[in-house]
Amino acid sequence: MEINGYNIDIIRPEVQHDQIKFGRERGMDKERLKKIKEALLAFHNLENMAANVYRFQICKNNSDELNKEIIAAMLNEMGHIEDFQVKLYEFGFKPSLMMYAYQIVGMVFGIYSRLKGEKGIRDMGVWVESKAVAHYDELLESVEWDEDTRKVIAKDQADEYGHIRRWKGEL
Repeated sequence: MEINGYNIDIIRPEVQHDQIKFGRERGMDKERLKKIKEALLAFHNLENMAANVYRFQICKNNSDELNKEIIAAMLNEMGHIEDFQVKLYEFGFKPSLMMYAYQIVGMVFGIYSRLKGEKGIRDMGVWVESKAVAHYDELLESVEWDEDTRKVIAKDQADEYGHIRRWKGEL
């Protein structure tokens, strides 16, 4: 399935060695870099939360098909975490220790939704991914991205739209 020109059936896109470009911050003014840093940290933290939501939804009481969808979504979110961690390093930044707080929030959301059963799991997926899409829209619009980074963010956003479609299709 394609969304915005991106094949969202590919859970983990290939990254080649020459695509990693250290020193992306060179020549950028401080205000632009500050916005990029804040946005990349937000993406990284929120993707950590989303991956943990899915991680803690997996259980033997779910149907095999539901667990398969949760695992695929978790794997995809883990790829997003890697995308944003790489971008942080390329721009000369580091992940925030706040990511651990976001992981705990994700754990709580995941356990809570799992306790509400399969409908609760699907509803949480729609809610989390809808919030993600809105956040992606805001940060894609408000930050001046370089083209390579913009493409990574747009692909990850297309994945989030795909998650919403998958979870809504199962409701």
